Amino acid sequence: MKISKVLLTALHALGSAMLLLFFIGNASAQLPIKIPKVSKPKAQPTPTEDAQPAPASETRPSQPQPDYRDTAKPVPSAGNSAAQEGQPTIAKDSVQVFTANISGSLDAPKDKQLQWKPGISFRVNGPIASGSQLWVEFGYPGRMNLAKFDCNTREIAQGKWWQVSECTATDKMTTPYVGPVDFSIHLRNELQATTVTLFTGKAKVAKFIGPAGPQYPEFYVDEDWRIPIGYVFYEHSSGHRATFLNVGFWYRGNTATLEAHLFYRGKEIAKYDSAGNEGSDWNPAKHQWGFANCQFVGVYKDDPGEDGYDPRFAVAKNPGEYEVKVLVAHHLARSLKFMVNADGSFDNGIANANKLGSDRVIVPVQVIGDSGVPWDRTAWKTDAFYGNPLTGFSAP
Repeated sequence: MKISKVLLTALHALGSAMLLLFFIGNASAQLPIKIPKVSKPKAQPTPTEDAQPAPASETRPSQPQPDYRDTAKPVPSAGNSAAQEGQPTIAKDSVQVFTANISGSLDAPKDKQLQWKPGISFRVNGPIASGSQLWVEFGYPGRMNLAKFDCNTREIAQGKWWQVSECTATDKMTTPYVGPVDFSIHLRNELQATTVTLFTGKAKVAKFIGPAGPQYPEFYVDEDWRIPIGYVFYEHSSGHRATFLNVGFWYRGNTATLEAHLFYRGKEIAKYDSAGNEGSDWNPAKHQWGFANCQFVGVYKDDPGEDGYDPRFAVAKNPGEYEVKVLVAHHLARSLKFMVNADGSFDNGIANANKLGSDRVIVPVQVIGDSGVPWDRTAWKTDAFYGNPLTGFSAP
């Protein structure tokens, strides 16, 4: 009897345990166990070496380069023989000297409104070796050491170029002087113990009495030499993702309304226009020189096919003489003529002969009409590219 009771008790305990395990197992099967998901990392765009911030909306109107930033870009193929030999060169058509206002820092002179400091923009065709530093120097008779200062520099491989935008002196380097000013662009490399001169020139600084009166004169660099010199080139349009024919020229005054009409054998094939001042709002007497870059959308070097922009005109298929007539403030003011070869090129040899350092072809610009403002029509003979006049060029 005792043995039976013990056995019954053990069997009862075993049954209870099995029943308990049954309920636990059933409950755990009904309760889902959530395993946290491991999120995959999002793919990030690979930053490019040439990535730059968006350009400022306010730029100097007389600056020839539309891309007004310190940038590294591919070097053009034409007119750059020195760069192809492995030496850095300056693109002559990119150099611009300007008079900068004094900022008013503690280094500024007390009569800062009567003085100016030098500034410069230019482009260097690579290569620029590691450890190099661009610097410029300004001076004039009686003060040849007016200013010496560094400009933003970056290592650049051969086949690319580096744009230096608005490199200016400090407020310590000021002067009230007007007249011819000598300047030079240099490149030093202390790692290699070398210093080379890349460009030398001479700018003409003048002043006029502004609306604020004689106690506040306004200084400027005389750029009349630019007016009869034009450019023809192909340039890529990032907005259209295509390369079109471009024509560029300079004019004096504040920004004007422009219309450029492209003719081939007397027939108009394309038009460019840009908004600006006109009528009494346009002031051609203003001491300001602006560069007009006229891009003819739809005018290609080669046949673009059916996907191109109208008029889908292929220059290479239409060799011969072209003419661009320009209306400035709704008045005929400029004419540029150039010849196109059977391969779509229009090189006349002037850019290469003068080692221009860019892919733009130089063409003469005929100034039509009289804006009522006198300008130096012979300045190009001696002052072109700051005292580096062109060989083989003649203004109309």
